[in-house]
Amino acid sequence: MRTLTLMAASLLLAACSTPEQHLVGGDRDSHGCIGSAGYQWSALTGKCVRLFEEGIRLNPTDASQTSSAFVLFNADQSKAELTLPTSEQHLLTRQGAEGNWSWQGSGYTLFIWKGYVLKSGDKVLYHGE
Repeated sequence: MRTLTLMAASLLLAACSTPEQHLVGGDRDSHGCIGSAGYQWSALTGKCVRLFEEGIRLNPTDASQTSSAFVLFNADQSKAELTLPTSEQHLLTRQGAEGNWSWQGSGYTLFIWKGYVLKSGDKVLYHGE
């Protein structure tokens, strides 16, 4: 009888234990951005952004690549924030004269030619509207 009571008590305790719950939106980063909702921190804009909504999508030129890079500009387009598919971010600074601008930094060059083109050295990596 004692064994039966002990088993019943164990089953009741197991049934009452609450598994750890993960709430949607409970994954805020150090800046308060909710990654599960597609937000990430932009140092350039100083806010949480959804790159696929606010950024310019740059598609890979290599057919074996499937992930896009994104570019955000500040208000006067003097700076650009490049986010690579690895989530690595780079700040690019505008160079040149109006009408012939490019944005450069960290070994990358972004320029306008039939849309945007991103190069590393002499190699074209991405292009987009």
